[in-house]
Amino acid sequence: MSSQLDILALEPFYGGIRRAMLEAIIRGSRHRWTLLKLPPRRIERRLAAAAHWFAEQLSRHWVGNLDLLFTSEALNLSDLYRLMPALLKKPSVVYFHSDQLPDPNATGQTPLDLVNLNTAAAASEIWFNSMFHLRSFMARAGALVKKHPELSNHSPMAELTTKAQIFQPPVDLSAVHTLAPGMKGHREKRTIFVETRDTDVDLLNAVFATLERRGEAFKLYTVGNLDGLTAELPRTALPENDDNAQAQALLESGVFLSAKHDAPSDHYAVRALAAGCWPLMPNSGVYRELIPEGLHSSCLFDGRADQIAGRLQDVFHLEQLGGYDAQQLLILRRFDPVVACRAMDERLSDLASASASMR
Repeated sequence: MSSQLDILALEPFYGGIRRAMLEAIIRGSRHRWTLLKLPPRRIERRLAAAAHWFAEQLSRHWVGNLDLLFTSEALNLSDLYRLMPALLKKPSVVYFHSDQLPDPNATGQTPLDLVNLNTAAAASEIWFNSMFHLRSFMARAGALVKKHPELSNHSPMAELTTKAQIFQPPVDLSAVHTLAPGMKGHREKRTIFVETRDTDVDLLNAVFATLERRGEAFKLYTVGNLDGLTAELPRTALPENDDNAQAQALLESGVFLSAKHDAPSDHYAVRALAAGCWPLMPNSGVYRELIPEGLHSSCLFDGRADQIAGRLQDVFHLEQLGGYDAQQLLILRRFDPVVACRAMDERLSDLASASASMR
């Protein structure tokens, strides 16, 4: 088989990290990629209907070669196979940016509960963006199987474990590296960078209100939806698709603050760490994997507003711990587009070769 594959990528929710990752992969991969996409609206509708839309487009217009199918968990892959059975002849990878499986303690049921489980079972491999996410998915999937007696006798869990791989998403840091030399001396300790999409807005409001009560001056750079965030805060809102503006803001910021609990990944955090921001993040999700263990007690919090406000005051007034640069660089290297794309390319080639040898 040729060292350069023809890969068809289907992305029903093309925005945020999904957009950023696919753009980085297509730029950095040695393979040829064809991308079909839908805008990032209503994930539940994408799970229900995206497979039908893509099947219709492919049946009408697809004329290219195809060695491998690459999609995210926002697509119902089992539905796509039912509509286009010819695709079953090719290997498939599903990249789980997040997952839509119900919480293990959920009591109700919805028609979409099993979509991600069926997609994972239909794929040749399932890729996860962090160890936390892989473990979380398996826990949710196992709980879901137990709730459905019809699945218990033919549990997919052993097969899913065999299929699961961890591939950190490539994160484009070129804007940070390009702007950094000209931004020396511009960093302000009291400037805080916050992404507000899918975050605990009530917690953020409580933190900033606590700082104001304590007489601390600060300013914010925000990216994402501002619904619910206190309007009177001193802030500058940045466009979600303007990498240069975000990089400049990160290089000016003293702190990167996240209030996203159990986040499976966070490409803004990766960029912030590369830009030299001091991280304050929840003690859950991917964040334990993003910073050196020796900094966990200083950078991770348990979710109390007064605790987070106190950590911010420490940044404002005290010198921060050092000596972890080499460890941080090793962690960030996993997200370097050259490194990440090379690892993905090799695995995709292995999958395609194995599939071809079985035919």
